[in-house]
Amino acid sequence: MKFFHLFSFFLFSFSSVYSQTTVFQVWNELGTSGKANKNLTYGVDLTTRIGNAGVATYFPQVSVKYKLNKFIRPSVDYRMIMNRASNGNYLASHRINGNLQFSYVKKRQSFGFRIRYQYSFNRLIQTYEPEFDQAFRFKPSYTYDVNKSIFTPKVSCEFFYNPSNGYQGQQFTRIRYYAGVALELAGPHNLEVGYYYDQKIQVANPVNRSILNLSYSYSLGERKKEEAPKGRDARFL
Repeated sequence: MKFFHLFSFFLFSFSSVYSQTTVFQVWNELGTSGKANKNLTYGVDLTTRIGNAGVATYFPQVSVKYKLNKFIRPSVDYRMIMNRASNGNYLASHRINGNLQFSYVKKRQSFGFRIRYQYSFNRLIQTYEPEFDQAFRFKPSYTYDVNKSIFTPKVSCEFFYNPSNGYQGQQFTRIRYYAGVALELAGPHNLEVGYYYDQKIQVANPVNRSILNLSYSYSLGERKKEEAPKGRDARFL
């Protein structure tokens, strides 16, 4: 039944995209990652979001990921978020993400499903906003490694759920669609280009976002070819 509800939200939201107000942004990510040991990896990156008025949000992030087995990888992220207020000043808040990533690879196809719980403190706004408050997030993804090509296409769709009581509580509040391509560059370099459509649901007159995403990361140390990432998912709020 829960899967049916998710699928219904996906179809309804996608069909209503063109009847809603949309703003354009560019998201950039620069990061580096390395291995502490065989199963433990770490990452440090900086994400910048640029809108019509310049930099709207930027946040550094530190991550630690553990390879439990070839299918399951739990991880923890910490972010310090700087968000531009209407008066032009930047307000700071903090967030911790707890992630559980499930992966399955069959020949050239990769299937993924990530569950995230995010906890924010020093809130930026008074009303609920899934970007800056507590939320559960569910993200299925699919990647195909094209034979004899440097391009690896991928798609995903992420559902935001507000677990709190009160206004907009205990319901899905946002869906984020993604289609992109990772470039298999020589050495430790990883580059990905993609497009997001970030859509609020179950609210009147929503303002959604059309987003061009550019991500670059550098992998420290030696890594086996089969463990090298096919680009990176941008670390979005």
